[in-house]
Amino acid sequence: MRRSFLALLALLPAASALADPPPAGPDAKQTLRDYAVSQQGKYAYGLYLKDKKVGFQIEEQKLGKHDGKEVLIVTSEQLFSVTVEGEKSVSEEKSVTMYETEGEGTVVYASLTTTEDGKTTKREAVRKGKTFTLTAKQAGRTFTRKLEVPVDRLARDREFLAWLNAPGRKKGDTILKWSVSWEEDDVDRKELCTFVGKREVVLAGVPTVLFDVEEESKGSKTKEEAKGARSKAVLLSSGKLYSGTVTGLLTLRMEKEATARKLDGGDVDILAATSIVVEADLGSARDVEKLTLEVSGYDDFKFPQSHRQVFKKGKPDVLEMSKDFRVKKGAELTVDERKENLKSTVKLQSDHEAIRKLAKRVVGKETDPLKAAELIGRWVYRNLKKSYSSNADNAVAVLDNKAGDCTEHALLFVALARAAGIPAREVSGVAYVTTTKPMFGWHAWAEVHDGSQWVSVDPTWNQVYVDATHVKLGEGPDDQAWVNLVGRLKFKVVKHQKKGE
Repeated sequence: MRRSFLALLALLPAASALADPPPAGPDAKQTLRDYAVSQQGKYAYGLYLKDKKVGFQIEEQKLGKHDGKEVLIVTSEQLFSVTVEGEKSVSEEKSVTMYETEGEGTVVYASLTTTEDGKTTKREAVRKGKTFTLTAKQAGRTFTRKLEVPVDRLARDREFLAWLNAPGRKKGDTILKWSVSWEEDDVDRKELCTFVGKREVVLAGVPTVLFDVEEESKGSKTKEEAKGARSKAVLLSSGKLYSGTVTGLLTLRMEKEATARKLDGGDVDILAATSIVVEADLGSARDVEKLTLEVSGYDDFKFPQSHRQVFKKGKPDVLEMSKDFRVKKGAELTVDERKENLKSTVKLQSDHEAIRKLAKRVVGKETDPLKAAELIGRWVYRNLKKSYSSNADNAVAVLDNKAGDCTEHALLFVALARAAGIPAREVSGVAYVTTTKPMFGWHAWAEVHDGSQWVSVDPTWNQVYVDATHVKLGEGPDDQAWVNLVGRLKFKVVKHQKKGE
């Protein structure tokens, strides 16, 4: 599930803090161009995982030209380097975004180049009139789509700055912010920013006001009820970042560029740093049919409830887990639910020719949805090499690589299932594993609807009706509340029952 942790990087507050000396607050009479001028500078951050340096982020903003017109050019460079059970995994990202310095300051051009473990994907968004053409190139394949102009624009940033510095700002005040994620179907991503407080410190010998805020990702503009991941940020009066954290594990700290680029000696294992260690050895997870867990450290998170997973509030709070099973009384999906779980997306390209052909070949003449899903799951299990250093962010790329961890297995499985006409969705959570010690590791699997009920399928472990150790925490790409549990959620095994007992 390493790719899910890479997604945490996007949830860190925007890295754009100014250095020595800190800038002044906003000028109420400031034009948009003056605002753009005030944002110029180069800024560097160290990226830490539990106080171990695992990467950096460098951002620069400067005025320039695009198609003969003045623009504010924002460039960003990011590196993230960890190990996963001994496998080295490195991700690099470089982006360029250009904003007009007049009108609303809309985006006119953007590019994003991502290199993961030696494999590069380049996305380029070119504006023509009121639409963008977004082209993605990956492993010899080219994907093109049309987009509307993003909601993100300089005028909105200026409005946020005025809101932050407004006299009488009170704890609990909120404002909606926008960013762009070119990898998503709906590129507009929204964050709810909550004011916590302000304080005065001395930075580089200058008295400086710092603002404490909290942000919660709310998914796309079309997902009003999305469950969000939370981050904390310390901002300068310019609205620029001084430091930021996600889940208490990942932290951005403003540093000199030379310091930021220098990683600590040795490698940090992301699974060891994030897994939930337990004392009880459950043996083979596949054989666990009943499991009761005492849970703590979950704050206000709402555990998903189902026929196989029941959360009970008490002293202590517990999760009662069962191996998945047939329910006595099922329920069909609504027309909208079926449409949602069959659609092709940027990451789940179920309408792509390669995916459709493979689904047809694997399923053959099988018409029973569950049996067809079992055939697909078995194919994915047998044909994808288990690897933590073969990351991909879409199903076609996974098929090209024929390798990956649980995230890639689930991604390809869901795309193939949808191509075969089976409603399917991705699932995020944890499951029991034994490495150097018994623990629950962050994991991804899937669910299919067979016309009567949702049935869990784990293509990484070749399971249909998953075992009782699979604890579901989220479903689908916009459900990111599980992120808030990383490094905090704790389990204690109360009791368990194995097959035949």
